Amino acid sequence: MIFDNLFSQNSILETAMQATQYRNKVIINNMANADTPNYKSKSVDFEGVLSDAIKKTKDTGINHMAEVMPRLVVSIKENSTTLDGNSVDIETEMVNLYKNSAKYDTIVGSVISNSNISSTVYNAFK
Repeated sequence: MIFDNLFSQNSILETAMQATQYRNKVIINNMANADTPNYKSKSVDFEGVLSDAIKKTKDTGINHMAEVMPRLVVSIKENSTTLDGNSVDIETEMVNLYKNSAKYDTIVGSVISNSNISSTVYNAFK
């Protein structure tokens, strides 16, 4: 029973790590294109999709984490902030990268914690 919960949590954490890494790639791509004429800033919102998959998993008892990554949507910021039509605000992107990296670090900490719990339980039954 305890291992079922840990494996379920690990599946959720793995999916959250993948989505966070994907968001980092989008943010870094925005930053790399800050001087590209007519480039439109992009963003990824995965929290709602992840929350829906967690709820479905709890309700049905079937793991729905595989549905998260294919359902991610990249939004495009059409409003230009520069004369060349580029909509990237480098300061906003840096803040977004920092916040997303902090989320990733928290998720990694949870994975490590779950690993320590699994190891402790496993060793107790050896």
